[in-house]
Amino acid sequence: MDSWNLRTFRNDLSIFIKLIEDSNVTGDFTELSKIINELESKELIEYKIDSLCFHINGRIVGTLPDELNFCQIYLDHMLMAKDNMQIDYDPLHGYYFDINVFAYKNKSDTAKAFCSSWHLDRHLNKEETKYTHPSYHFQFGGKKMELIDEELLVLSSPRIPHPPMDIFLGFHFIFSNFFSNKQFGFVKSLLNNYDYQQIIKRAQERLWTPYFQAFDANKQHNDFTINNVFPLYIC
Repeated sequence: MDSWNLRTFRNDLSIFIKLIEDSNVTGDFTELSKIINELESKELIEYKIDSLCFHINGRIVGTLPDELNFCQIYLDHMLMAKDNMQIDYDPLHGYYFDINVFAYKNKSDTAKAFCSSWHLDRHLNKEETKYTHPSYHFQFGGKKMELIDEELLVLSSPRIPHPPMDIFLGFHFIFSNFFSNKQFGFVKSLLNNYDYQQIIKRAQERLWTPYFQAFDANKQHNDFTINNVFPLYIC
């Protein structure tokens, strides 16, 4: 479990913050520096961020209504590693990952917000459920969306299988899905940066390698099994 080394994680975060600053990524990322300081007194990788905010000054292609030209994306995220890091078990004992999107007509007209929300949830209950529950899954919707329009239908399904993400993979997900690489030059610049690539690869090693090994019939894992990560799959 060398990928869970706290010193390596803290060093990666320090480099990551510098990359974000040098690339002029738009948003308020001051909470990242707070995590750096808090990790000095930790023995394991654990942190919590609330309402870390990305700013997109421009339209996200395909967005409706189509006159929305300013967007704020808030990331609420908590990750806590287990103190008995066993290779055959899920290394996390505390986790949430919420993306809340607020779009406006423009940067100077924020009187009305159009909202959207995605949650990467963790399902621990192994008991029989009424609907399929992948161990980690994305769900669309949220409390704010229930109040937008009386004709809006917010469903708890489908739950879309997705591996867990940490702060690095979360940034990578938001860059790749919400920031146009044609409009924002920093996207391609970061994705082609060697230090950025190595940080993302180490994050993938921590959280994605054991998850995706569930699809390898020769691998045995107590938590990341094909039936847990992708219960729709018929073995």
